[in-house]
Amino acid sequence: MCLSKPQKVIRVEGGQAMIEFRGSRKLVGTINQDVKAGDYVLCQNGLVITKIPESKAREIMKEWADFS
Repeated sequence: MCLSKPQKVIRVEGGQAMIEFRGSRKLVGTINQDVKAGDYVLCQNGLVITKIPESKAREIMKEWADFS
């Protein structure tokens, strides 16, 4: 089973997005996804899978913080 944590989109350039989680940043692909800076996304294998509402992202991040 794979787990994906919500990550905030910092910027989008072409087919890639810079995402951030707890201060760590990386580039991921945005194939077939309409994302913009400020969105929260779930990624897998270096690709954005889906956007999620900020309220849901914060809820999940709280659970991650409580768990770790």
